[in-house]
Amino acid sequence: MEKEKITLAIGSDKALVFEADPGSKSDMDFAKLCQKVATKKPQSLQEFFILLNEVQQKLPSEIYRKRGRKI
Repeated sequence: MEKEKITLAIGSDKALVFEADPGSKSDMDFAKLCQKVATKKPQSLQEFFILLNEVQQKLPSEIYRKRGRKI
């Protein structure tokens, strides 16, 4: 399966390209997060990743919760 290229504008002269596998839910979820961050128009890669971290921190913890044994 061919990967989907997602281009995210960074500042006025840079772009970040993410190649997501359309069959992978985690890739597509991450691509949506990146697109959400790109709408805030970060001016540098550092600012992009800081904003991405903030968005990931606000996600519900259930997504990342490890499944333990059921008693």
